[in-house]
Formats: sequence, C-alpha cells, structure tokens
Amino acid sequence: MNLINGMQVLKDEIVSSRGGRKQDIKVIKQDTRRLGQDTHKMIANSEKNRREQAKEEKRKRVAFAGELADSTKDLGEKVAVLRKGFRRDQKELKEEILTAGEVWAGTVSTKIVPEKENKKNEENEK
Repeated sequence: MNLINGMQVLKDEIVSSRGGRKQDIKVIKQDTRRLGQDTHKMIANSEKNRREQAKEEKRKRVAFAGELADSTKDLGEKVAVLRKGFRRDQKELKEEILTAGEVWAGTVSTKIVPEKENKKNEENEK
C-alpha cells in the first residue's frame, strides 16, 4: 500500500505542478500581451507628440524667418543710408584735400576755400 500511496501522491504532485505551469504560462502570455499593447500605445503617443512638436518648431522657424527678413531689410536700409552719408563725406573730404593742396601749392586763392565751405554747409543743411 505504501507503494500505491506513494504513486498516488507522485501523480497528484505531477498534475498539480502541470496545472501550476499552465497557470504561470497563462499569466506570462497575458502580461506579454498587455506589455505589447502598452508599447504600441506608447509608440503612438510618442509619434503624436513628435508630430505636434514638429508643427510647433516649423511655426517657430517660419515666424523667425519672417522676423529675420524684416530685420535684414531694415538693416539693409540703414546700411544704404550710412553708405550714402559716407560717400558724401568722402567726396567732401576729397574736395577739401584737393583744394588744400592747391592752396598749399599757391595755384588757388585762399578766398575760394571759404566759398566752397559755405556751399557745402548749405547743401548739408538741405
């Protein structure tokens, strides 16, 4: 009888351990399925966030490009005004130097210099 009882206990243990393994496998499959679903949701949310961020960055780039174009245009206008003034001043300086050279050489009367200065001052005031 001990042998029969021992075989019965062994059989019961095998059956219960098989049932436990089946239950463990079932839980693992459920966990794996849930993990896969969660992963797909996370990827979908990440993709959605990435698209939203891309739209926002594109909007910011467009706005920045517009501001940059405006400031570049303003800067170009300011530089043009400065260059015009520089050229005018350069021309006046050249005339003064030439006149001073002529006065130094004695080929021109010193009375001409004040007349040129008066003309330049009148033009600048306009």
